Amino acid sequence: MTRSFRSGLLLAASALALMTHGTSARADAPGDKVLTAMDGALNRAKTQYFEYDVINQEPGKGERKLGLQVRLKGDKRFTEFTAPADMKGTKILIMSPTQMYVFLPAFGKVRRIASSVSDQGFMGMTFSQDDLASQAYNATYEAKIGSETPTEYHLVVTPKAGQTTPYAKMEITVGKEKMLPSEIKYFNAAGTNVKTETRTGYTCEGNVCVPSELKMVDNTKGGASTKMIRTKWKVNEEMSDDLFSKRALGE
Repeated sequence: MTRSFRSGLLLAASALALMTHGTSARADAPGDKVLTAMDGALNRAKTQYFEYDVINQEPGKGERKLGLQVRLKGDKRFTEFTAPADMKGTKILIMSPTQMYVFLPAFGKVRRIASSVSDQGFMGMTFSQDDLASQAYNATYEAKIGSETPTEYHLVVTPKAGQTTPYAKMEITVGKEKMLPSEIKYFNAAGTNVKTETRTGYTCEGNVCVPSELKMVDNTKGGASTKMIRTKWKVNEEMSDDLFSKRALGE
């Protein structure tokens, strides 16, 4: 792990407040209803445990592979790197959108992640902390149905008044069968599609469904991408609240 990477993760950059354009689509009741239903489908499980094989691909470079273990409970997320060797044991704790902490084995200390860097690439991936932490949208965003097919809704999602969000707009494709997203396009304040995420291969345990593969393409970096391939998944197993604590990061 390079010194510049650690600095980028741990040091605050200047805060970026994204404002909604006056021409942004206005929300409507049907759009908000779909967004609320999607939130419900994303958050049915009390707890979830995942293992992922991760493949990073940058233009002109070879693939970089990582291993992750992820635990979710409510709004909290605990991530531990299992590979490669130079990142093994690195742990990330997300307690809320404004409370994020990292344990780097080389330092042996828990450090807080500044909110001003939470929208940047996470550990060299094209997913940011904000991207990985987002499991509910209707508290901060409002939606309009841009178009509709027999099998999908196409939502235009913008921040609610007074909300500071990582993106000025999102376009979300929601499958009607499971009410879960298959594609999310992320836009900055200038209206540029900066990232595109796809979620494919959904499988279910009861009424809880998750994708087998997530892929994020960063359109600002020549199409650099990160693919997260699910290799293990457990639903609603007991998880102690103590796991989602700063103390657990350093253990």
